[in-house]
Amino acid sequence: MMTKARVDFSTETAEGPHEEASQWLLRLRSGAATHADADAFRDWCAKEPEQAALLSGTWGALRTAAEEIAQEIAEERRNGVPAWAEAARKQRAVSTGRRAFIGFAVAAGASWLAIRPPLGLWPSIGDLAADYRTGTGEQRRFALSERVTVELNTQTRVDVLAASTATRGIELVAGEAEIDAATPSPSQARYMRPVTVVAGRGHIEAAVARVNVRKTGDQVCVTCISGSAMVNHPLRRVTLKAQEQVIYDDRRVDAIASADPAQVTAWRRGVLVFDGVPVSQVVGEINRYRPGKVILRNATLGRNRMQAQFPIAKVDDVLDMLAKLYGAHVTRLPGDIVLLS
Repeated sequence: MMTKARVDFSTETAEGPHEEASQWLLRLRSGAATHADADAFRDWCAKEPEQAALLSGTWGALRTAAEEIAQEIAEERRNGVPAWAEAARKQRAVSTGRRAFIGFAVAAGASWLAIRPPLGLWPSIGDLAADYRTGTGEQRRFALSERVTVELNTQTRVDVLAASTATRGIELVAGEAEIDAATPSPSQARYMRPVTVVAGRGHIEAAVARVNVRKTGDQVCVTCISGSAMVNHPLRRVTLKAQEQVIYDDRRVDAIASADPAQVTAWRRGVLVFDGVPVSQVVGEINRYRPGKVILRNATLGRNRMQAQFPIAKVDDVLDMLAKLYGAHVTRLPGDIVLLS
């Protein structure tokens, strides 16, 4: 029977601050890190402020180098180089330069960092390989055709469906997008086809409509802002009218519900709206718009409900409000990591 290799998280034998920083990254990224590890990391930052400052620079260097490597791998993937072959080649590379940054690339493999970035601190290969994508806090707009435009919210990946498919459309791999299929001109009406959005196991079709689609994990939320849209799922087919919403995942399709278009599309106005939302969900939303990671370490705090509205550009103000409203303790660490307890 194959046993899982044990990872030694000790930083006591590290030679120099750069190696110690890389060991902390490995420790926090391992998937086995505990609250005690987070406390230990906080204590380490307090005891070694100079090394903690170096760690901030280290994370910046890791982000820059891994982004470049991810871009290289994504380009080679587009050119037909198998991902596994490229990953293996890069893991064997122990040359000087960016791929050997801070010794961590040698220990863990720069390709591994490109495929699974720690805490989502930089784009992965999947992000960079998408036809269209947005980074943290970024929004983007593009035209799918003369009458169809797509607006992407933060942390969104979209692929354009192949031209050979029956309809023109996109696949929402992750994130949130608003699709606006405008009324066709007389010359366009003759050739008009519905636009299709593939999201999870569902296919959304709309002829003339504005539709907001959000995909988080395998859960998809479809909101019809105006016009009408058909949602086709293996389990059920539903038709949405203006101000209606449906949520589905791989195993279920919920009942149609009413929706407030102004709240759903608040992100397009640069605003976050929390209407009686649990703090745990607020933290999840904050993490979509700010670099680094906010980690909620208090389940009781997470159950409180919040009523507020904030500009996306000042999303960190939400953390300050949580401290004032609920007495939450906010600990800021290098790499834009925040512990909320």
